[in-house]
Amino acid sequence: MAADGRREQNIRFIIEMEDRIAQCKRCKSLLSCIRKPSMGKGDLEPDIILVFENDTKAAQNSDKLLELREMIKSEFNTSKIYHTFMVRCQPKACAIRSNTSCYMDNKKLIDRDYNCLLSGKSCEGIPIKPADDSIISCLPFLLEEVEILDPSTVILFGERVSDFVLKSYGIFDDIKPGDTFYDSTGRVFISVPIQEEFTLEECHKIRATVLSAENQS
Repeated sequence: MAADGRREQNIRFIIEMEDRIAQCKRCKSLLSCIRKPSMGKGDLEPDIILVFENDTKAAQNSDKLLELREMIKSEFNTSKIYHTFMVRCQPKACAIRSNTSCYMDNKKLIDRDYNCLLSGKSCEGIPIKPADDSIISCLPFLLEEVEILDPSTVILFGERVSDFVLKSYGIFDDIKPGDTFYDSTGRVFISVPIQEEFTLEECHKIRATVLSAENQS
């Protein structure tokens, strides 16, 4: 398929997928305090996809994210980078909601300005790690996204991301940061530390590992 045709197809498929994500009600306990799910961003014909566990403060820090992308861009010599999330809706621990007798599933308790409708103040929910069942519910969207965009390299940030994604592709090996794995199409998956712990040295290491594997093939 011509480059323009592939890009248009990717845009169409991603928009359709994002519409389904926006309508998703698989994790009912999260719906009340989520304004909108987190979506992937970047080049729609990527060479590399970066996968984070969820949309944490680190992922929301535009300067840190740009620094990370520039590091990978320089090391892998490509600007065609896309980043996305294994879990789209950030779970929160909220004392106000847990102490409220009127527990309203599927009713939004946060307004467009991220103010809590129960307290009348800015949302004070504390971001927490997604539960395994939330990951399992959301994982099909990530796998679909990877297949639509068809990158040559997928970088998995953190042990949980590596564990769930690689098992989805039938890879059950013991995993440590820097390990690389290949699926049946030759796409390479690289396990790395979480974003906050990913350094330039780590970036050098994974690039060297990929080059070594390419030279041996």
